[in-house]
Amino acid sequence: METTVKPYTTESVLSALGYSDPLVAARQQARMILLGRRSRYETAIQQLEAQWGCTLGEMRADYTAEGNEDFAVDDAYLQWQWYADALEIVNGQLTAIASQ
Repeated sequence: METTVKPYTTESVLSALGYSDPLVAARQQARMILLGRRSRYETAIQQLEAQWGCTLGEMRADYTAEGNEDFAVDDAYLQWQWYADALEIVNGQLTAIASQ
């Protein structure tokens, strides 16, 4: 009895999974990664909102106020702003992927 081994290629595997174009598969994978990131960033932002009981704009006002130095507020603001910026980038990337 002889076993026939079929050589697999990236294209044949993706085709077997229902993707006729490797770029479509790559877009789907990128979309899933970006959705995961967006979810993590949104959760982190919600946690900061709950922890501090304010919005990012209100936190920014405390951060930029003269004569008011609070290292915990400063750290929280910078972290919150990073998440907000990252969320904006991810949303832009998702839009770019969806429009193609």
